[in-house]
Amino acid sequence: MIGLVAIGVYLATIVEVTTGDGRPVGDAASLNALQYRDDVNVLFILVDTLRADRLGSYGYERDTSPTLDYMASTGARFDRHLAQSSWTKCSMASLWTGLNPARTGVLRFDHALPSEALMPAEIFKEAGFRTAGIWRNGWVAPNFGFDQGFEVYGRPARKPMPKGYRRENPHITLEGTDHDAVDNAIEFLRVHGEERWFLYMHLMDVHQYLYDENSALFGSTYSDVYDNSIRHTDDVLGRFLTHLAETAQLEKTLIVITSDHGEAFSERGHEGHAKNVYRETTEVPLILGFPFRVEGGLAMDIRTSNVDVWPTVLELLGLPPLEDTDGRSLVPDLLAAAQGKPVAESGPVAFSHLDRTWGQQRNSPRPTVAAIDSGYRLVYFQEGEGRSTRQLFDGNADRLERENVLADNPDVAEALTAEIEDYLAGESPLSWGAGATSVEIDEMELNQLRALGYELP
Repeated sequence: MIGLVAIGVYLATIVEVTTGDGRPVGDAASLNALQYRDDVNVLFILVDTLRADRLGSYGYERDTSPTLDYMASTGARFDRHLAQSSWTKCSMASLWTGLNPARTGVLRFDHALPSEALMPAEIFKEAGFRTAGIWRNGWVAPNFGFDQGFEVYGRPARKPMPKGYRRENPHITLEGTDHDAVDNAIEFLRVHGEERWFLYMHLMDVHQYLYDENSALFGSTYSDVYDNSIRHTDDVLGRFLTHLAETAQLEKTLIVITSDHGEAFSERGHEGHAKNVYRETTEVPLILGFPFRVEGGLAMDIRTSNVDVWPTVLELLGLPPLEDTDGRSLVPDLLAAAQGKPVAESGPVAFSHLDRTWGQQRNSPRPTVAAIDSGYRLVYFQEGEGRSTRQLFDGNADRLERENVLADNPDVAEALTAEIEDYLAGESPLSWGAGATSVEIDEMELNQLRALGYELP
C-alpha cells in the first residue's frame, strides 16, 4: 500500500490518487453530518515553531511538505491564520481556551491556567472519548494546567537519536525525536483504537531544527536547515497518517494541524521567536483533514486565529462549546465554501500578544500587541511610564509586511490603537476566580525549559 507520504510526493503528477487513502469523497452534506456521527475521533497535531509560508500548500516553492499539502488539498486550508503569541505557553493557553492572552492572563514564565478553566479535553472526556496528550515541550507541562481533561498526559519515552540524524539549532539540547511521540501514539491506538478517542501530539523537531539524511534537501544555512526539519517532520507525520490509513482509522478521524508560533530569520534583525509579534513569528498554518476527501480542497482566504480552533471543532462534532470565548466557529464558512458560495471576510479584530519580559522575574511587564483587521497589522509596543511606539503594515499591498505605513494611514492606526487599549483591559471569565495562577518551578524543570533555548532566572 502506498503511504500518505508517497501520495503527497506524487500528487502533482497523478490526476486522481486514492491508493492508500480509504476515505470516501465528501461534500457540504458530509460536513454537516459530522455532528450526528458517533464514530468520529479527533487527532490534534501541533507542530511547534511552524511558519505557514514555508509549506507548499501556502505557496512555498520548495517541496517541504508533501504530506501536509496532500491533507490540505483533500481537506481545508486557512490561508491567513494567526497564533495569539510567539511564545509557546502564552499561545497554547489561548489556543486551548479560545481566549486571547489578555484574558487568560498566562503571560509570564511562572503563570499557569487555573483548574477552573474549561478545556477541550474535558469536553471530549465528558462525551465519552478516551483522551491522551503526548508532548515534548515543557511549556505545556501538567503543572502549567494543560493536562486538564486528559486521562493520559506526558512526555514520550526518549530513545537515542538514530544514526544519521542532525540537530542544528544551537540553542536546543532537547533529547529524543518526534518519532518517539509517534511510537507512543501508535501504542495508544493499539489499546484504545476501537473506542472513540481524542489524541493531542505536540511535535518539536522543527523547533530544534532536527532532520535526517533523507530530508537534507535544501542546503546548510540556518533558514535551509529549518526547511530540512519541516520536510523531516512531514515524513514523520506521513508515517503516522499512513498507520491510520492502514488500520482504517483515517476515514473516521477529524485531523487538526496547526502551530503555536512561527520563526524569524533576520527579516527585521531578529532570529527565533518569543521576541515580537510580527508576521513571521505569528502567521501559522491551520489545516483540517476530514473523515472524507473534499475534491480540490477548501481554500479559506479569511482571517482566522487559534482561538477559533476549538469553537470550530466542537461545533463540527455537535459537542458543547467552550465558555465565553474570544474565538468564533468557522463552521458556517466551511459549509459555504463546500457549497461553492463566496466566503466573506468576517469576525472580530485578531490579536497576538507577547510580554517582552515574560522570562524576567523582577522586571515589570512590557507588552507588545499586534491587532490585525482588513489586512492591516498594527504592532504596538508599551514602553512603560505611559510611553508607547507603533508600527503599521498593509498586508494587502505589502504581503511580507516590511514597510511601516503609519504616517500615511493615521485613521487606521488610531482605530487599531483603540482596539488594543480595549483589548489590554480584558478580564478572565468570572468562573476562573482570580484568573491565571503562579506556580513554583524547581531547578530541574527550569533546566529542562532552558534546554529549549530560553533565558530564564
